Amino acid sequence: MGWGVRWDLTLVNNDNGNGTNQLFWTEAYRNLQITRKMVAQRYNQSCKLHRYCVGNLVCYQLKLSSSKAQNVTAKLLLRWSVCVVVAKIIRPNVVLLANPDTGVIIRWAHVSQLKPCVK
Repeated sequence: MGWGVRWDLTLVNNDNGNGTNQLFWTEAYRNLQITRKMVAQRYNQSCKLHRYCVGNLVCYQLKLSSSKAQNVTAKLLLRWSVCVVVAKIIRPNVVLLANPDTGVIIRWAHVSQLKPCVK
């Protein structure tokens, strides 16, 4: 079967007046709903809720890159920033980060790039 091939549903669409067509589509719709719930449950199984509040101390993940010209190797660099404070929650998964001493906004970050700061 290639792309664009359509299923032949002529036998299913012929109801013959006994209501089997409605039963078929009702059962198919119910099966799709059950399968959708199972896929969503399996996907959400490994997801963690991140609950960062304004004022929490966090570290954000740094983007590392090696440079032969500057004699820098990415595997030897720090992977996390110094402690910063969550200044504002823009969306449920995006926050603004600020310097804890001055309050100056440094950057915004997705919650997947953050971890709690331990001093």
